[in-house]
Amino acid sequence: MTALARVRLVAVLLLGAGILVGCTAGSGAGGPPPSAPPGGAVVTAAELRFDRTQLDVPAGRPFTLLFENREGPPHNVRIYDDVVDQPLFVGEVFSGPGARSYEVPAIPAGAHRFRCDVHPEMSGTVTAR
Repeated sequence: MTALARVRLVAVLLLGAGILVGCTAGSGAGGPPPSAPPGGAVVTAAELRFDRTQLDVPAGRPFTLLFENREGPPHNVRIYDDVVDQPLFVGEVFSGPGARSYEVPAIPAGAHRFRCDVHPEMSGTVTAR
């Protein structure tokens, strides 16, 4: 394992531990969203909507997407090519409250869409630069 891979792994583990502590400290419905992992992005679902409609991610290289579901209904994150509606990444659907750290493969530069497969009205734009 390279030094950079070890640093990323430690960052993800620390971030995950922080989320677990935060989720057990309260109802899971409040508080600020977690911080984005280095070179990654974060999005939160609450009240049947995402907390943001714009994500900026690196183009052409894998990244970590931290997804926090702060409510009971199931949600996920799917990233797709808006032009041909081709999935670029499909995250696991899960009921909350809880969080998932998705390892997203490299996506091409440009604007793409993200949405929840269970609630398609929950959507936004992913810009890969």
